Amino acid sequence: MAEAAPTPERERKGPWANRVLSTDIDKTPEYNAFIEKLSEYHQKRRTTLTVEPELGRKLLDLRKLYEKVTALGGYDKVTEEKGAWRDLALQYKLAANNTNAGYLLKTIYYKNLAAYEISNFFRKEPPPKEWLEERSAAGGSIMTRTAEDFQAPSPKPESKSERSPTPPPTEKRSLRQAPTPRTFYNPDTTPQRHNPPRAAASAQQQQPQQSQSSPIGHQWNGASNFPNFSSSSINAPIGLPVPTPRNAPHEFMSQKRKAAEQAAVSNMSRFGVGHTGPSQMMRIAMGLKSGLPDEVDFALTKLVQTSYEAGDDLRAEGFPGLSEALFDKLGSIDELIRRHSFHGFEDILEDADFTKHLEKINEAALVLRNMSFQIDNARYFSHLKNARNIIVMCMSLPNQTSFMELKHYVLDMVESMATHLLVSFNDNLFEALHANLLSDDRGLLLGSLRSICRFVMGRDESNRLGEIKPAAIDRIRNLLMLEDDDLVSACLDFLYQYTANEDNVEKLMQPPDGIELIKQLMRLLLYQAIPGEQTVWLKTRMPHAPPPRDIPNLPQEIVHDLLTFAEPERATRWMRCCFEEDPNSDITQIALWQAYQARFNDYVLSGRNLLPAAEFIKNVSIAFSVASAMVLALPTGGQKFIIKGIRPRETPMSIKGHIYVACKWINSAIEGNGNHNTGGRCAAQLQTPQDLWVHVLNDHLGPPTDQGRKLYCNWGGCGKFNRQGGEDDRRKVIGHVRTHIPDLNDLRAARMAGMDDVDGGVKGDDDPNSKVIIRRNQTGTDDRGEAAGIPLTAALVLRNVARRGMEGVREILGAERGMLFEVMAVNKPLAAYVADLLVEDGMGMEE
Repeated sequence: MAEAAPTPERERKGPWANRVLSTDIDKTPEYNAFIEKLSEYHQKRRTTLTVEPELGRKLLDLRKLYEKVTALGGYDKVTEEKGAWRDLALQYKLAANNTNAGYLLKTIYYKNLAAYEISNFFRKEPPPKEWLEERSAAGGSIMTRTAEDFQAPSPKPESKSERSPTPPPTEKRSLRQAPTPRTFYNPDTTPQRHNPPRAAASAQQQQPQQSQSSPIGHQWNGASNFPNFSSSSINAPIGLPVPTPRNAPHEFMSQKRKAAEQAAVSNMSRFGVGHTGPSQMMRIAMGLKSGLPDEVDFALTKLVQTSYEAGDDLRAEGFPGLSEALFDKLGSIDELIRRHSFHGFEDILEDADFTKHLEKINEAALVLRNMSFQIDNARYFSHLKNARNIIVMCMSLPNQTSFMELKHYVLDMVESMATHLLVSFNDNLFEALHANLLSDDRGLLLGSLRSICRFVMGRDESNRLGEIKPAAIDRIRNLLMLEDDDLVSACLDFLYQYTANEDNVEKLMQPPDGIELIKQLMRLLLYQAIPGEQTVWLKTRMPHAPPPRDIPNLPQEIVHDLLTFAEPERATRWMRCCFEEDPNSDITQIALWQAYQARFNDYVLSGRNLLPAAEFIKNVSIAFSVASAMVLALPTGGQKFIIKGIRPRETPMSIKGHIYVACKWINSAIEGNGNHNTGGRCAAQLQTPQDLWVHVLNDHLGPPTDQGRKLYCNWGGCGKFNRQGGEDDRRKVIGHVRTHIPDLNDLRAARMAGMDDVDGGVKGDDDPNSKVIIRRNQTGTDDRGEAAGIPLTAALVLRNVARRGMEGVREILGAERGMLFEVMAVNKPLAAYVADLLVEDGMGMEE
């Protein structure tokens, strides 16, 4: 019964306890199932399995290793490729000194997974373990050692020297014993008149064996109790070796295996028997070249699947002849059309045979199209002999529905190959693309525009855009009005390349079409812009006001929320409600503790005990990370215990982060109703500005039923109507007091701007324009925050027109100068490009 070798975890408990091993093993359910199946397989073969083998202080995942090797074709395919095992070992990021990591990885796979691969991957019977696991991994192919191909060596005939008596294998000769004497062959000269019976012959065969079984060191000379071995016994017949499963496994094979072996021996004369054959890609290439319908169908089906699932591995240079065969299949469209047309291209019979052959041609074009997306493949296609002519032939097909799929595939190939192809004068490829600019098919028009732009990009010597007909230019100009991002972007890219030439700009800007083109480009500067507003405060940042001297008195609703928490969480939240961080401020520890004790002392009798003073002071650093308890030495010799880094809030904050609004009404010595008061500031704290306004109306201005009462404005010491002895018109006073009440939006914006005195709204009624709202229309940007997309390309086209245009063009652009200034103001990402356009040729220097 097979036993798994000790895992590295067990080894680390022994002499390797200090070794640190990394691992790539993911013990997923799939991994556990694989290891369980592999263990049962080794147990059945009576071989040893190392569950977690070690390679350069890294524990290997046998399941991942098996999947990597079988994905490459198996053990033999990896071994045949030079350096493949080393490349697999380098994926584990081993140390640089592991020069033999490839051979070690190969040995690990050979001992643990080679037989399993033969059984489960190739579905063949592996040979006995004596001819696989118990041999070195430096041997040949393992597929030549399967049960079908394996041939055990026939027993060698015994030589004369092997017939000499040897000591039994169970006993070993000591150093002082004499070596085994060599017995020479002596022919039997005794005449034999008749053959001895079988019993006698068997006795003669057993006699020398008995003599050999006696150790040499225990021979007796002249003893009468032992038989006398004469020389005639040496010449007795020697028995043949007994067949065993070790030296003759073919004798123990089942009848089915014997029949398979005999059939294999009889077929040895047939060509190709025992050879694994070419790879799948080689068979595909050979199938395409053969022209056999079944082979071609198989090859195209596999190539379409491979181009989608593993397109990066489908390289033209790696499979010689494959691309040529695909282009030949693509070129067969000419023969197909001639075979099914009656009067040229105008009348084509689309029968079942035509449809089937066209489908296979489309598959070949689809494979070439997917392959061309790789730069190496596109460069390889551009150098093929007949590829260009075949592409032009496919693009010149009639505009029928049956050929549209093929033309789209070929046009995608042209777009990928454009940077590697040269366009000369009277080039039929350029003429085919030019013809598509007037097509009604969106795909053909879009692909042709992109291909033409890639043809002329960076190639001034081969720029043939000036040869494009005016009808195509007019259509491109009109396409800018569509709400189609891809088509508008392709048209703008074309116009950018087209306006790189001064002669083209002059033809493009002929009135009245030139004026309309400028308007469309100006419109595209704000294409799909996102509107928004930005609030800018014109006042400079006010200096920090001195911290409030009094700790804010929490409203009852905040106190009820705090009582739901236990200590020390209650103390922490109370500090955050009443204080805020300020590195330049401090408060005495005794003042802080007394304020907390005074606010919650009434609830101690109800079972809500307070946090001890020492723990309360330590809890300050938890509530505010910048706060810390300090001890200051006084000049008089005493000490002052403070909390550095916090200051009281102007208004309290709820536990949910909502800041209250304070009432700043200062009660005068004599109110309008004649009541005397202390003249202090109102201590009301309200949740919203609306609540504050209701409080001012009811508690300070009084109800409207009180006729004849003199009203005053005592907000923050304003005294608007105090000099006049009060105001009788209630509506006039209310309109003035309303300017002091902060608006909710103004409050948020002021706090975001960092202004300190925000609870009073506008800083006085004499400066109502303390903020400016700027309108924004921002277009798309890239990852770096710079302008991108259609607006950027439109700006670049306008810049080309301004640089290369004549006086008439400058006049047209000058008429739109106001619009350009507006775009520069509202579209921040495009501002730099529009500014360059304004200063081009002095457009922005007239005033």
